[in-house]
Amino acid sequence: MTASGRWAERIARAQAALREEGLGGMVLGPSDQMRYLTGWAEHGHERFIGLFVPEKGEPVFLVPEMNAPQARRSPAGLSAVVGWRDAEGWQSAAGEILSRWRVEGRTLAVDGELHAVHLLDLQAVTPASRWVAAGALMARLREIKSAEELELLRRSASVTDAVYEACLPHLREGITERQVQDVISRLYAERGTRPAFALVCFGANSALPHHSTGDARLRRGDVVILDIGCLLEGYASDITRTLAVAEPEPEADRVYDVVWRAHCAALQTARPGVTCEAVDEAARAVIREAGYGGQFIHRTGHGIGLSTHEPPYIVQGNRQELRPGMCFSDEPGVYLEGRFGVRIENIVAVTETGAEPMNAWPPDRLIRIPA
Repeated sequence: MTASGRWAERIARAQAALREEGLGGMVLGPSDQMRYLTGWAEHGHERFIGLFVPEKGEPVFLVPEMNAPQARRSPAGLSAVVGWRDAEGWQSAAGEILSRWRVEGRTLAVDGELHAVHLLDLQAVTPASRWVAAGALMARLREIKSAEELELLRRSASVTDAVYEACLPHLREGITERQVQDVISRLYAERGTRPAFALVCFGANSALPHHSTGDARLRRGDVVILDIGCLLEGYASDITRTLAVAEPEPEADRVYDVVWRAHCAALQTARPGVTCEAVDEAARAVIREAGYGGQFIHRTGHGIGLSTHEPPYIVQGNRQELRPGMCFSDEPGVYLEGRFGVRIENIVAVTETGAEPMNAWPPDRLIRIPA
């Protein structure tokens, strides 16, 4: 059986892109790239799992024999599944697949998430071929979301909005970051989704954009950042909300207002034909003019879909133009080390005329919750 439905369409587009780039084929590891084309990907740990996609013809799964039944049941319905045994290894089977493509001397693409040791083995069985990253090619296929994908992203966003609201009553003085993280995970599970992450930051930890949730206890006056998301039928959500417990230090309100205006500026700037760096600059300019430019220390946003972070990236230097169907985070932030931080994040979708949030609007002021 060959691929059918949306999977056949995606594979056909991938193969057309390979031909346009003059590539003989590509090998994808057990990543979101593989899931996009087949609906299936399972981590092989140290074992090789790969999807071999020729420029023409049917793709082939090469997987450990123990994973072959799952590969055969992939939503794409690919019948070409080769299982390899631990005692024999996978390299000779890979060489046979590639030799049938007649790619000697040609350039092939490889998944950036494939283990380096596996790429070295692929290079060894194709010594006359050159390997390049498949990321840019796959990004062009994935960055414009279909109507079905947009609906899944909206549903995922809606669940995350609901989980955020449901977790607020648990934010009481003395609770730990880790306990709140556990509450959020439970709330996601109750709604039939898989938690992707829950970054919980109290007090000075909110000034660390990538703080590791720990055992800090919530105190009166703390600024709190909650950065949470889930996977619904494989599609990600991602929001950040900032709030305060009772009365924070006075500057927190001013910083929140600055970040709120930067968030709105990015949203208002985003539309078809505008570059990613222009959206970043719209947010950055607001923060810079308020005197906090040095404390906005990350990009304004990242694309989202099957992966929580994927192209397009809303960052200085990225001159890629936005197109309808692209989805990305709008998340400016200001971080005052040792004191507090503020970040506001929604997922937005580019429309024919502008951009619209997929999430509920965040508050336009720093809200307080009782201690």
